[in-house]
Amino acid sequence: MYLLAILLAYSLERTLEITRNLHWRRIILRWQHWQVSNTKLEGWRQNDLGYVLWAIIPALLIGFVLLLLDNVLLTFVVSTAGLLSAIQAPAARVAYKAYLQAVQDEDGAEQAKQLKHLQQASGRAEAAPVEHLILWIHLRHYFAVMIYFVLLGVAGALVYATLRDMRHNKSPRWQVVHQIIDWLPTRLMTLGFLLVGNFSKAAATWLNSVGNKPQNNFIALTKVAELADDLTAPTTTALVKRNFLLYIVFVALLTIGGWL
Repeated sequence: MYLLAILLAYSLERTLEITRNLHWRRIILRWQHWQVSNTKLEGWRQNDLGYVLWAIIPALLIGFVLLLLDNVLLTFVVSTAGLLSAIQAPAARVAYKAYLQAVQDEDGAEQAKQLKHLQQASGRAEAAPVEHLILWIHLRHYFAVMIYFVLLGVAGALVYATLRDMRHNKSPRWQVVHQIIDWLPTRLMTLGFLLVGNFSKAAATWLNSVGNKPQNNFIALTKVAELADDLTAPTTTALVKRNFLLYIVFVALLTIGGWL
């Protein structure tokens, strides 16, 4: 079921344009802004812990209902729909296509414009090369969602997408939250880069990223990728595709072995 849900959701994302109102980000933002008349509840929502717990209620509720009903077909349908809504990144896809067209046309101004759009779509405050932004967008919108789905089901994938997309301040606490939720997907994605890229050059850097020296996830991701392959926009896209297929094969083997 996991494998079929992943394949169907990720295939539909490339071929089907769904309304923005069904993107998980929009759903969560509407939920966050929903006004309640209960003064005590509203006060609870204002503190940091209550703010997070309130935001993840929809994801947890979906997981609870599926667990309660224990229906395979319903779980498959909801899981596919949940994955499809969580992996949406239309702004990044449009900006990347426009960037490639600008490169072909040798339009420097348009390249800079679309690179800025990619930066905004990635959620990065700092400027970065297009190859690094592609890696980061793929990690947070596609790979991490799949990893948490395999580990924790659709509720886990939606909780991750909630924390990724919910409106919040830029306090150090939120940077720590994002560091935590992206840590495992980053190390697994870069492990895949070792296996589908240059293992000998990137292995030491990957081991350092999981050792006793905490690293920024973005830095860990891009450093290993640069050593695993010679990064350009086309080669970066090819690298993440090979990595994604590697993990699809891994999920298929787990499914065949009866572990999923």
